[in-house]
Amino acid sequence: MKYEDAVASQPENLELTRARVVETLAASDLSPWGTGTLGVVAMGAGSHAGWALVERLRRAGRRATNLEASALLEDVQPSAFADSFVLVSEGGRSTETVGAANRLDAGGRLGMTNVGDSPLALAVDLTVTIGHGEDSPVYTVGYTATLQALGLLADALGAATPGEQYGELPEELGRVLSEQADQMEEIAGLTSGLAAFDFVGHGASFASASESALLFREATRMPTAAFETRQYLHGPMESLGPDRGCVVFGDRREVELARYMAGQGIPVVLLTSVEVQQSRGLSVVRVPPAGPVTRAVLEIAPVQLLVGSIARIRGLAIDGFVYHQDDTKLPE
Repeated sequence: MKYEDAVASQPENLELTRARVVETLAASDLSPWGTGTLGVVAMGAGSHAGWALVERLRRAGRRATNLEASALLEDVQPSAFADSFVLVSEGGRSTETVGAANRLDAGGRLGMTNVGDSPLALAVDLTVTIGHGEDSPVYTVGYTATLQALGLLADALGAATPGEQYGELPEELGRVLSEQADQMEEIAGLTSGLAAFDFVGHGASFASASESALLFREATRMPTAAFETRQYLHGPMESLGPDRGCVVFGDRREVELARYMAGQGIPVVLLTSVEVQQSRGLSVVRVPPAGPVTRAVLEIAPVQLLVGSIARIRGLAIDGFVYHQDDTKLPE
């Protein structure tokens, strides 16, 4: 599917996949994942989405940790990381994630994938099939559908959090994509010539920062890095300059940080739900207030638009990857 078509299809896709995931969760015995420390296990975009689930569970008082699947392939007992696990792989063929599932004890392995008969589905005890269908080569649909599915899982596990309105999410996402298209095109014109970008966020917005950094690397070929907000204050910004931009997600310390960097001549894009005045060097993108997981969905949408616009300006087609590794996916 073409990148632009995939981005535009997300509101409808969220509507369809929500019903499927809710039905699966309602019919499943989730008690193995209901207590103790929950570990989210994935690679790539799935790993970034995991930060949103961890933040959601922590707000509800539940211990959770986000793990790269490769960590579970080392000579360490998986039980040292968590008591039960959610393994995420969009296509269900990520070598490390399937390998991690095969190392875990039976009974506490929940797989979340787009493909119900994938190698991951065969290696776990319970599979939640998202079923979002075709995606763009650089994941868009799969990422937002996975975020929603992880949030619905948190609901099913009793981790109630205010502001998570999944029934309203497709409409909200459609509005963001429609209303911000022109603004992101304008920002793309201002930033497409930059040499690099940093992405900064806290909590569930660290999921947005991490995924944005990956999107930019894959689609615009720009060097990027992602940082947690407070960590960013301890030195990483020292490499910034007028030719290197920063995208900041958040409503608290992030606002002050964005204003400060813009005042230092750094091109800054701030995605926030609070009223912030634009200024020289500071582009403000309004995001609807929402719970942590739905906020992460709404935050990534403007970035997807920005990525598409910058890629077009730079003469790049978002239709695949330049470099390929033959050991990251299992055969179909």
